[in-house]
Amino acid sequence: MPDEKRPILLCLDLEAGSEELARLAAVYAKSMNRPMHVLYVLPDRSPETEPVARARLKRFTDATMEGLEPESVVVRRGCVEEEIVGYIREKGMDMVILGHRQKARRERIYVGSSVRTVISLAPVPVLVVPIDKKDMH
Repeated sequence: MPDEKRPILLCLDLEAGSEELARLAAVYAKSMNRPMHVLYVLPDRSPETEPVARARLKRFTDATMEGLEPESVVVRRGCVEEEIVGYIREKGMDMVILGHRQKARRERIYVGSSVRTVISLAPVPVLVVPIDKKDMH
């Protein structure tokens, strides 16, 4: 049985649809009376610095979390899947919430899924929320 005091981890990429995911996660955390951590992973090749990304993430959570103040707002740099699973293990998360965008058929064939990797490696339950993406041709 889950420990009700352990936090939920929300992973964001700050792309289109992240607002919807953040709002849903905030509602879920409030209804379950759970603290929330928010994680954004910068790819190694990103020119954005961690302090700039952290400020952008904080502005984003302030604007979208529907009155929920996250216990922690964190930016890490590296492989998305490794950073998410590492954070879960380090901080003792109870579950993780991820968004999944529907991709065009060609993208599904050639691009690996971070969500699939996190599901296979995470030591806790993973809630995957579909994020609608318009113009899926």
